[in-house]
Amino acid sequence: MGGSIERARQYVAERSILVPHGCRYWLRSLTTDGYAKAVVTEDGRERTVRVHRWLMEQVHGPIPSRAITAHSCNESLCVHIDHLSNATQRTNMRQMADQGRAAGRAHLGYADIRGSLGRAQAIQAALREGLDLEALAVAMLEGEARPLVRKALAAGYDAEAYLAAVRASDPSAALVPLFPADVTDEGPEAPDDGQMSLF
Repeated sequence: MGGSIERARQYVAERSILVPHGCRYWLRSLTTDGYAKAVVTEDGRERTVRVHRWLMEQVHGPIPSRAITAHSCNESLCVHIDHLSNATQRTNMRQMADQGRAAGRAHLGYADIRGSLGRAQAIQAALREGLDLEALAVAMLEGEARPLVRKALAAGYDAEAYLAAVRASDPSAALVPLFPADVTDEGPEAPDDGQMSLF
């Protein structure tokens, strides 16, 4: 199985670009909602897959029923295995709401009028000729709902400032780490408020 995992990782690496803030952006075909898409051949049969889900299956085995593959980085275009995890739709929606990325942002004037596919295409276009970090910042900034992240991106691309703004914009980050570097051996201290944690 180790060989197939390495082949899957290599397949993804050859079709994506790693950016300084840790995401690995897919540079090939996209679904209509901005996720990485590919045609893979397994057991002599071709099938179209969402790359992030396919990669999770290759590395960790079958995805549990009723589970989704969530992006801790919130980037549909990202195919970095360390940014992917199995989650419930409820948990994924909770994280989205906690971060201010839910539908209410349209009323604040920050909705991305490009839609998720348009945003993914803009990021791909910024990276098509190589790692143009300023073009990447511009593509990521448009439609960004989180004020701290908007401020970080408006100043140009700075991976540390961007990651700090993303972390600071997520009140659930203390319970569910956003990025692998946020994980410690001890884990976060959960407040004892008598309530059962959803995470």
